[in-house]
Amino acid sequence: MDIKELINNGWARHDKESAALASDLEAHASLPETPAHVAAFLQLANHTIGGHMHDWPRACKLAENVMHGREDAHELAVPYSNLAVAQYMAGKVADALASEAHAVRLTDMEKVSMMIRTRTMVASALIDTRRLDEGARLYDAALSLARAQDEKLACDQALAVTSNNLANELSEKPERTPEEDALMLKAAEASKEFWMKCGTWENEERGDYLLAIVHNKLNQPDKALEYAARGLEVIAKNGEEVVDEAFINLAMAKSFNLKDDRAGYDKAIARAQELADDFSDDGLKTWFAETKAKVEWK
Repeated sequence: MDIKELINNGWARHDKESAALASDLEAHASLPETPAHVAAFLQLANHTIGGHMHDWPRACKLAENVMHGREDAHELAVPYSNLAVAQYMAGKVADALASEAHAVRLTDMEKVSMMIRTRTMVASALIDTRRLDEGARLYDAALSLARAQDEKLACDQALAVTSNNLANELSEKPERTPEEDALMLKAAEASKEFWMKCGTWENEERGDYLLAIVHNKLNQPDKALEYAARGLEVIAKNGEEVVDEAFINLAMAKSFNLKDDRAGYDKAIARAQELADDFSDDGLKTWFAETKAKVEWK
């Protein structure tokens, strides 16, 4: 097994075969040699072992093993940031702060960007492990620090992605507290805000789609429809994005369902299905069918 195969296949199986993948990663800890491979390896390991299996001490041990004895290089800044996340979540706070300082020293991006990146990832991990108060405070601090900068930052994309994932994960919970609802909305708004700084029009309309989902979850269908309409407008102005348009129409169908508007629902669901009929990828077809089932008229 080579490193590319391990990483690529790992992402394909990390959610359904987490335990087996964790063992494979530990068995092949010596495979990553280049800084890019180290970064990809630790990202997958933290996500699988820490995020999915909630075994941060195990993730920390693996990360420390992989990073041990490496010579300093600018490209290792992100791996040291990932190491800091695993160490913090494993309770090794002093070691985490030292690794974060190491990452800040090595980085060739803005020093503050590396700090914001690490703190945002720790915040997300805390929230994922139900340490909501701590995670929310740290997330707020990271956002405030990023917004206080006068220029575009290298960490903007990391903030956009992490905020997107946080909002999605909270939206998928069957039940949420009022505090989780507030955080879900804040993360969705932040995701679009930072994508608008560093992304494309596709990122913009996907940000609107996420906000439509979130407002549906908050039982605010009119607001959700506003964001869905914005997303469709962005697509119409810039080109074609059939997949995104189909899923935005599913979000609209959910909104009309919440409003008890059967005519609006039928129109949106029909448009979504019309677009999905042209999907050629089996995985995409399955994803659409599963999402559609969640918005069936009730």
